[in-house]
Amino acid sequence: MAPLLLVAAFGFALLSGANDGATLGAAGARAGALSISASVGLLAVAVAVVPALVGTGVATTLAHGLVSFERSGGRVAFLAAVVAALLVVGVLSRRGLPTSATLALSGGIVGVGFGAGLPLHWTTVVVVVAAGLLGPLVASGAGFLAARSVGAAIGRPARGRVVSRLLRRAGPVVQSFAYGANGAEKMVAFAAVATGAGLDPVRVSLPDQLGIAGCFSAGALVTVRRVSTRVSEQMVRVRPEGAVSAAVASSALVLASAAVGLPMSSTQASTASLIGATARLSPHSVRGGELLSLGLAWGATLPVAVAGGAVLGLILRVAR
Repeated sequence: MAPLLLVAAFGFALLSGANDGATLGAAGARAGALSISASVGLLAVAVAVVPALVGTGVATTLAHGLVSFERSGGRVAFLAAVVAALLVVGVLSRRGLPTSATLALSGGIVGVGFGAGLPLHWTTVVVVVAAGLLGPLVASGAGFLAARSVGAAIGRPARGRVVSRLLRRAGPVVQSFAYGANGAEKMVAFAAVATGAGLDPVRVSLPDQLGIAGCFSAGALVTVRRVSTRVSEQMVRVRPEGAVSAAVASSALVLASAAVGLPMSSTQASTASLIGATARLSPHSVRGGELLSLGLAWGATLPVAVAGGAVLGLILRVAR
């Protein structure tokens, strides 16, 4: 079972790259300081090393805080949760809709735990689900406010060019670090369960992280241009200062969540912040029809993942 779980962990990293990495890589490139390939490479480095630097609070929440997977059959149940998440994210990614792999995994975990009869920690479940549902609204507001501050800083004649250049270079770096501290930890959690490592707290295995980072970057490079077109041209017309504002706002939210061990989707935070920043800088550039499609995809992610996980968990319970 362990080798199968580890292969599935790498597959999940590949799909996370296709979803999270492509969205964040495109956003970093839109800031104007990096190419798409360099932006994806920066994210891959963050996936490999940042969890070991900042701790694994988010990974521990996913692997242990929502459902107790230490019981007999827990590893198989976690694999079922990942399968549910993969199906949801895979379908939406193929349609070019950047959804939340973190939210899908959280939903899959809760659903499988419920269906399989495993102990659920309901307080943590409620907090994580609430954060997942409210996160995009908070991020869009933060992007709107950040755009005002960034615009004011860049607009000063004497310092505008220097500040703009600095922010464009710093934005993708901070955003990548934030993803490594939060979004990447869902892959750390999966690897820990797959290898039978300790779950409370989760421990980081550097060889596993290097493999995960390689799969993540491969997935991102395959889909990044298609996702970039949809997010930055069809949903909103992105200006560089909007991309910088979104990077600042979303990174602050994601890092704050990581500090308290709360999973937050970097993809949702980045995209929602980008929408909020663009609405502040150039309201006519926001495309209502495309945003509705994205909102529906985000709204469906959690309930569908919970339902799919519950069905798989029930199958596991009956099979025992």
